[in-house]
Amino acid sequence: MGFFEVSFAARRRARIRAELPTVTGRVLLEMDALADSLPDPAGMGPDEMAGSMAAVSRLRNRLDAYLVHIAGAADASGASQTLRAGTTGTLVAAATGSTPQAGSAIVKLARELRGLPEVDAAFTAGDISSMHAAVIAENAQAIPNFRSIEHTTAQVAAEVDPVSVRHILQTIADAHNPAKPDLDTAEQRARRSLRLSARPSGMWRISGLLTDIDGAALADVLASFTAEPDPDSSPEQRRADALADVASAAAANTRPLGVSGVSVLVDIDNMPDSAVLADGTRLSAAHYELLSCAAVCTVIFGRRAGSSFVPLALARTARRASAAQWAALIARDRGCIRCGRTPRFCHAHHIIGWAAGGLTDLENLALLCSRCHHDLHHGRYTIAMDPDGLPKITPTTRAPPIPTAA
Repeated sequence: MGFFEVSFAARRRARIRAELPTVTGRVLLEMDALADSLPDPAGMGPDEMAGSMAAVSRLRNRLDAYLVHIAGAADASGASQTLRAGTTGTLVAAATGSTPQAGSAIVKLARELRGLPEVDAAFTAGDISSMHAAVIAENAQAIPNFRSIEHTTAQVAAEVDPVSVRHILQTIADAHNPAKPDLDTAEQRARRSLRLSARPSGMWRISGLLTDIDGAALADVLASFTAEPDPDSSPEQRRADALADVASAAAANTRPLGVSGVSVLVDIDNMPDSAVLADGTRLSAAHYELLSCAAVCTVIFGRRAGSSFVPLALARTARRASAAQWAALIARDRGCIRCGRTPRFCHAHHIIGWAAGGLTDLENLALLCSRCHHDLHHGRYTIAMDPDGLPKITPTTRAPPIPTAA
């Protein structure tokens, strides 16, 4: 194939496809022939264009459903072994010219639809698309007694787009099993998940849940990799670019799970004789001075709490609150200090603004929800720390939002 380099796996799928039988049902051959008789879009009026797009979309849904049913039957009968294609996903990928991930996704959907008869019926009738069916199948397992709302879900899916269906089902799932902001570490780790699924378009969909610390860490990393705003890209596109950059940086790191630099922990209550390495090794003043000048060195300011080191004071080394600071803020403020809204809706606000030289220290941070944060920056109230180190607000010129536990 000259200069075109094709992977071994792709060549194997091409070989399997070339060796597959070409037996086809008469009706499919007739439908293929009828496709040559479709009217020329250039000769259509606006009404016919709109009607034809709707009709083609419905027909495409029905054909997609039929493909899924064929894949399900092949999976149940072990056709891939008979045809020496390996897995059913590989057979589907070879027969359709798609990726193994897309083939496996089709087989997975076929298996899931066996337990969702009404969704399957709507898919078969062309009322919903394969994306609708996949979204419903993915989220149904998180909703207790989903069968009681399956018919309604299929009806709603026929009227709205797949993203809206996902949001609706995720809201229902959260109502049955709310993700409380105070989930302990074990519960959060039990709920963590990450799904990567290849779409028929060739793109990939990412969804899942991260623990509070991992989520905050990822958000901080993406923020540091996100490019400056520009009119040609949306925030979502810039985050996608940032994630790709993070993956590239990780791949380029020869020790992605090890230590690529040196972290020096400094107890601000006992400076300058308190510097230690992350493993507890104490540093001399001269050694600390030498290391702190190194580009690979991260100096972390904090306080000793028993045998632990808590990085509560980042000074000007970082603008965002760290995971440890966030946990301390939740323990101290419990939520928005003005209206009481739960921490997951709050920001870590600098009482003395970062731009004005404020430090990223616990003594200069307070939890505020989005609206109360907005009110503060519009001068409707002020915040100051009292002698006990707790944030206090002045009387307001605008009533705070109604406290909520949502």
